[in-house]
Amino acid sequence: MSPWAVLTAAMTAGTAVSLIGQAYPTLAPYIRADLGLSLAAVGLLNTFVYIGTMLGSLPSGWLTDKLGSRTVMIIGTLVGAGLAIAIALFAKSQWMFIPFLFLVGLVVASATPAGSQAVAQSFPPERRGLVIGLRQMAVPLGGALAAAILPAVAHLASWRWASVVAAVIAILAALVAARLYYESLPPKTKTQGSHPVLTQVLRERNILLAAVAGITLPTGQFVMITYLILFLKERYGVPELTGAALLTAAQIAGAFSRVFWSWLSDKLGGQRKPLLVMMVALAGLNALILAWLPPGTPLLIKVLIVVLYGATALGWQGLHFSLLTELSPPGWEGRVVGFGLIFTSIGIAFAPPLFGLLVDFSNNYALGWIAQAAVFGTGALLLSNIVERKQNVA
Repeated sequence: MSPWAVLTAAMTAGTAVSLIGQAYPTLAPYIRADLGLSLAAVGLLNTFVYIGTMLGSLPSGWLTDKLGSRTVMIIGTLVGAGLAIAIALFAKSQWMFIPFLFLVGLVVASATPAGSQAVAQSFPPERRGLVIGLRQMAVPLGGALAAAILPAVAHLASWRWASVVAAVIAILAALVAARLYYESLPPKTKTQGSHPVLTQVLRERNILLAAVAGITLPTGQFVMITYLILFLKERYGVPELTGAALLTAAQIAGAFSRVFWSWLSDKLGGQRKPLLVMMVALAGLNALILAWLPPGTPLLIKVLIVVLYGATALGWQGLHFSLLTELSPPGWEGRVVGFGLIFTSIGIAFAPPLFGLLVDFSNNYALGWIAQAAVFGTGALLLSNIVERKQNVA
């Protein structure tokens, strides 16, 4: 079986799961009109999904190590499809809708441990950063597909039919992944002495530092998705459609930068930490520039800064999950990546509302961006204290 077939399967299943995870925030205007959601409930759509992801991450990693990445990947995608159909049929009020979002989050939690383990075990170490970076492109690809397809379906029919379309895409993705990926689990070897228990592994200093730093890494991405268009309009008078175009450009830059930074780390000897620290520090610098950008700044300069912010603040995933994979003991990759995903989910769930509170409190976006820069600085500091293993690169 070709390792590239495994990568294609992981990307296909991951994209479908990401599409379902981002479908309902994308469809928020239609869902709000149908269910009478409050603005507060609309703002929490993403939060409920990622609370589910946070709580499901470690169990998903454990299941990946025990059952194999192929099983978890395919079952997770099919369960996501089932949830999308159930939402279309049964979510008749916001109180019925919110628990479904939590369950969607549990499914989203399955994609990263399974996909990361699948590609890490299928490729040699000298390509690991690149292929995990490519696998992580599934997240923005799923978001892009959700934005491109589902609102159009909702406009022509209803948001419930859009949810069914998301389910059909997920079922097709599961079939493709099952066809491409045939996993042979490595034989279990008997080890001398006592086998490490989960608490021992997760208390290991480098794993703990990498995981806790994960709280800081996704904050810039989800703050940007939530507030960039509003920030550009309210601070600089940039029209919504122009702001949306800038957000799209930043998302595209972030998607490709995940692959670029990961590929570069492979070329520089397989060390992930130096580039990850540099990228997070640059993201913090970009956040400070956004805080202090004068009102009369030409649009072209705004475009360049927003794209650079996207290329740094959104480019962390491939390097971070490669680092977690390589820090874990053999056979524990799924659990260690799942452990890291708990912390990234915390950052995703709570960064946007905290950013909004700061801006409301100060009546100025500058404080929010300065706080974002401080968060990135904290992440860079934590990551800089990690001691990486030497990679055996051919």
